[in-house]
Amino acid sequence: MHGTLSDADMDELLVSGIFGHLGYCDGNKPYVVPLAYVFHDGVIYGQTTEGRKIDLVRKNPLVCFQVQHERNYEWRSVLCWGTFEEFDFERLEHEEALPILTLLTERLGGIQKNVGIVLPSFSLEGAAAAKTVDGRKSVLFRILVTERTGKFYRAEG
Repeated sequence: MHGTLSDADMDELLVSGIFGHLGYCDGNKPYVVPLAYVFHDGVIYGQTTEGRKIDLVRKNPLVCFQVQHERNYEWRSVLCWGTFEEFDFERLEHEEALPILTLLTERLGGIQKNVGIVLPSFSLEGAAAAKTVDGRKSVLFRILVTERTGKFYRAEG
């Protein structure tokens, strides 16, 4: 049986996931890359490093983000569309940065070394500081979700 996920089911899938796929375009050439993420209050948060992906979403911040879960003879998938926004470390305020970094650390801290994530540092005495990963600057971002759809399949019988 195929079906459409409810808003609550889409939220549950997005909240429970750790990895998703970011879709973006270079002109008429689409790209999809895996990313670790956190979903909170309708917003997707994550960290990556500067490179081709960041260069392209800076030019065209309209992106999509997909997560899925499959088990036995069933699957669920959510596809979100939205706007990619990069946080500026020099202007990031404590009130905004601390909750985001706490969410990312709590959710992704245990897998950082396995997937090459290095969360930015932030002290109560100063501004957030971008770290580098393999010589590339860390980028903290969010995707403001403007639209989404969810589908599922469950084997009958």
